[in-house]
Amino acid sequence: MGRRVAIVTGANRGIGLATVRNLCKTFSGDVILTSRMTPTGKEAVNSLKKEGLNAIFHELDISQPDSIRMLREYIEEHYGGIDVLINNAAMSFDKNEDIPIYRKAQLCFDVDFSGTLNVVKLFFTLLRPHARVVIMTNGYIGVESALTGVAKSKFSDSTLRLYDLELLANEYLKAVKFSNCQKFGWPDSPSQCAKIFLVKMANIVSKLMESDQRRNLLINACCPGWTRSGASREYTDKDGTVGGEVLQEPDTAAKDIVWLTAISSGTATPNGNLVRHKKVLNASTCT
Repeated sequence: MGRRVAIVTGANRGIGLATVRNLCKTFSGDVILTSRMTPTGKEAVNSLKKEGLNAIFHELDISQPDSIRMLREYIEEHYGGIDVLINNAAMSFDKNEDIPIYRKAQLCFDVDFSGTLNVVKLFFTLLRPHARVVIMTNGYIGVESALTGVAKSKFSDSTLRLYDLELLANEYLKAVKFSNCQKFGWPDSPSQCAKIFLVKMANIVSKLMESDQRRNLLINACCPGWTRSGASREYTDKDGTVGGEVLQEPDTAAKDIVWLTAISSGTATPNGNLVRHKKVLNASTCT
């Protein structure tokens, strides 16, 4: 078996960079920092080097399947498998940013949903026994209780497959395009909808992993809590809080994320869950 390796997507700043920093200190193997833009990725790696930490940079734009394939080929050639995969890359917006709602929905689902799903699909066969996969989300808004009507009914189907989830994503985008979100039970916020899909994705993939011949593959959705990062910009109030809640620092959030990657071999839970601050939450209500 090749050298152990951990991959963090969207890791040139904020929570992603903090997660790489923590892994460099605690993970016994190589840590790959990915970024959509090569200059910012290399700058992040150099900043860690000044702290005495060594990460490896590889360009990755998860909205581009060819970019994902290039990273997969690199991993196959140099490592032969993956031990830790943290899906952190996502779209973020400024509060009240003037973007047409349909365009915002497209961006969210091209990156947050389709991009993450493609990474998971293309890297699935490279996961080694006891591998740990984390899908970053926001459990404060990404809860199924925000769905109503037809959308809620379809999401609650226990037989939902990844293919069905992709069809639902297309249904959502169609509803946004024709201003029918309320009619079909979708929330108004594209960011919120994308986060709901990510939680469900982790749950569905976990069931696939249970029947896999490789032992003890675990995947979870992780809500790090409100954190001082780009992902929180859309929800941060003028006083710098979110509804009065003070934002934590990225390095604090990273500890809980890395905890999910360090679950002991042979441990069966959490798996397919939404986790925040090391506690499993009800995916429907986030409690």
